[in-house]
Amino acid sequence: MIIIGKKRIIILSLLAVVSIFACSIVTKRKENTVETVALPVTNKVIVLDARTWSTR
Repeated sequence: MIIIGKKRIIILSLLAVVSIFACSIVTKRKENTVETVALPVTNKVIVLDARTWSTR
């Protein structure tokens, strides 16, 4: 049987609250960023050759 004292319960609950608060701040920062990928190519064809060197 595990006996948990009042001091340990307070410390564990404080750690839980701090970790939830920290996670909410981190996820809030990620929502503000917008990642975009744009190539400066217009009206051109890009060909990707996936053959090996022996078949060229």
